[in-house]
Amino acid sequence: MKPATYITPNIAMTPNLAARISGRIVRDMKGLFGIESYLRSEDRRVLEQIIFPYFLRAKQYQQVLFVGCQWYTRGYNKRFEGEKNYWTIDIDPKTARYGAKQHIVDGIQNMRKHFQADTLDLILCNGVFGWGLDARGEVELGFQACFDCLREGGVLVIGWDDIDERRPFRLEECGSLGQLKPFPFPPLATARYVTDTPFRHTFDFHVKQ
Repeated sequence: MKPATYITPNIAMTPNLAARISGRIVRDMKGLFGIESYLRSEDRRVLEQIIFPYFLRAKQYQQVLFVGCQWYTRGYNKRFEGEKNYWTIDIDPKTARYGAKQHIVDGIQNMRKHFQADTLDLILCNGVFGWGLDARGEVELGFQACFDCLREGGVLVIGWDDIDERRPFRLEECGSLGQLKPFPFPPLATARYVTDTPFRHTFDFHVKQ
């Protein structure tokens, strides 16, 4: 009997693939020591250093839901869980390991299965519209669920890329979102803030009245 022959697949290690693998190894190693990794971009700076601190300090925002989880959002859990009743939600089961202790595997269009109406103070939905939440019907359902679950005076923050390839349609055309009113966010003195990024990442602030 001839000995078994093992064939090693000829996988080309491109520079981009090597960088992704090494980056993941570094992030995993940092995670073992409780060191979180973050994206370094202007839109993340605005989110993490301007938007988060305002809501963390404001006592009227206690029931908080963050939509969408990835390796670069895991550090947000520590910031919010010690101060707020903090939840995360993501439709992809694979990202649950990046979620909060109170994590939901589902889409925001199904939020009413998990939250009662008029109970949430703050919903942070960043990098979801145009990055998975694309179909107009799903967008309408998702933001309708946000409206239903927010209490009066509750705030919805939407972060999205204002470029053609990442903008399914103009948010002004979303009927369910139109039920909310613009919320002039005090630290930025505007209800819509466009970051200085190539993809024009934009933060919209809405309030339920």
